[in-house]
Amino acid sequence: MVAPAMPPKPPAPRVHLMTVTPEMAAHWLENANDDNRFLSEPFVARLARDIRAGQWRLTHEGIAFDVHGRLIDGQHRLWAVVQAEIPVRMHVWLNVAPESLMVINIGRPRNLADNLRLSGACRGVSKNDLATLRAMLARGGSLSLTPSEAAAHLERHRDAVVYAGRHLLQVSGVRGLSTGETRAVVARAYYSADRQRLEQFCQVLRTSVATGDHDKAAIRLRSYLSTTVGSSQGIRQERYRKMQRALRAFLRGHALTRLSVGDGELFPLPEESNP
Repeated sequence: MVAPAMPPKPPAPRVHLMTVTPEMAAHWLENANDDNRFLSEPFVARLARDIRAGQWRLTHEGIAFDVHGRLIDGQHRLWAVVQAEIPVRMHVWLNVAPESLMVINIGRPRNLADNLRLSGACRGVSKNDLATLRAMLARGGSLSLTPSEAAAHLERHRDAVVYAGRHLLQVSGVRGLSTGETRAVVARAYYSADRQRLEQFCQVLRTSVATGDHDKAAIRLRSYLSTTVGSSQGIRQERYRKMQRALRAFLRGHALTRLSVGDGELFPLPEESNP
């Protein structure tokens, strides 16, 4: 009796360190990216910004093709190379078992604060610090930063961010007083306001204890912040603008009979003030 033929063994996985050009990336995306997950364009844009800024780093992660030549990992990296129009070095895996997809990218992702702390770029940085930084740079709006971008901005504005977090602490039982956008206004004012008066503003906002009519702007703002519900983009920007308006009135000793939205940026950063 003739023994049944054994099924052929699949080719062994192998990895190459390659310079992936935009042309190679586009070819792989067009010809091997049959059924991948939904593409995140903002994430691609962040990776492309790092590539253009010279912040791309070679790691164990890269591109992976299965035994049939299908792309099973790395489409965002490839799209970033195409968008940046700059070649980068990365590992390219071939002959990866298709069933490996069951365990690719299922680990617990690190947040931005984790990446900055673990890399040693910004030790001690917290999620609140980063929320302050993003709101400060986006003037109350939303902003997506890569780790290298966040590290560079924190290096420039770390003192202001820490100052805002120290003087506008989380207040138990009183919502809305210490958010990314409210701390962002204090961080911006750090560069131009009288520090003693700025600290008084934060204290009145936290405690609701005023010493006269010149403190009423902070009391009016506290009432607004503590009763405003929601975290939509529109509400966050409204909080930011009203925080600016109240802080400017407080610094000038104005009672502020009406908490309106200020026009334009009232506390520009040093790099925004210079021509």
